[in-house]
Amino acid sequence: MSAADLRRALTSELPKDGVRSAVGFLRHRLVQKLPAPVAAQSPPVAPSPVREFAVCEGEGEDHVFRPVGDETLCGPCAREANRAYWAARRSEMAIEPDPLPWRERVAAIIESEQGRERGAAAGPSAALAATRASGNLRDAATGS
Repeated sequence: MSAADLRRALTSELPKDGVRSAVGFLRHRLVQKLPAPVAAQSPPVAPSPVREFAVCEGEGEDHVFRPVGDETLCGPCAREANRAYWAARRSEMAIEPDPLPWRERVAAIIESEQGRERGAAAGPSAALAATRASGNLRDAATGS
């Protein structure tokens, strides 16, 4: 049934005196005036087969779960593995030095360009290291 069929069933031949109950009017129209449903053209879809149990490869006692895809860990073990992974990443990030602020990066680029103009062989990495070591952003930006 299309939207046009529904619209036609609900709005054609409306009573001139109005209706007492909108709900009753709609119920009557939907039951009495709608065309018969069209028979299904395609065969019914068979439900997806139930997957077999798989043994969880997580830590602890052996246990089984029913995988949805190709996962090898049950839900609780996968969450625990994710927690361990992100805890390790956080500890790695704590060890890594903070990236240079943008002002220091720009100052290092300006300094390296000035060094190339002067014929110096200092590249951006050397200028970045020098800027970070000196800690003096204004001197690096102005070249003085």
